[in-house]
Amino acid sequence: MALLPDIDNSGTGRSILGFGANDRPNVVGNPTLANRSPERWFNTGAFAFAPPGSFGNAGRNILDGPGYQNVNVSLLKNTPLREDINLQLRAEFFNLFNHPKLQPAGQFPGSPTFGRITSARDPRHVQFGVKLLF
Repeated sequence: MALLPDIDNSGTGRSILGFGANDRPNVVGNPTLANRSPERWFNTGAFAFAPPGSFGNAGRNILDGPGYQNVNVSLLKNTPLREDINLQLRAEFFNLFNHPKLQPAGQFPGSPTFGRITSARDPRHVQFGVKLLF
């Protein structure tokens, strides 16, 4: 949890460093919601800009992101064609049950995506293959 890189609330110039060195907001309430949705993953009202000249009291990694479930399966069938040659048929399923793999919610106060999940990773992929082994 940090402020946008162009906001130097503390007046130290640290915001130009980026990479986690940015100022942070103040935590003024409980960010946990009972009913999460991609439009409102955490309580954005639990955060406020710190007074000018201060760094803010929000720590790193204080918010939970969406869970991640993934099952990959491969099915192989080797068929001998001759003594030294095999034909392999393959079916490979990535994210077999097609669980959504949501990206983390926006974590920059003042950003239009603050507290919202706006994208997901790849859905289920299936690939088939034939391989000649000799």
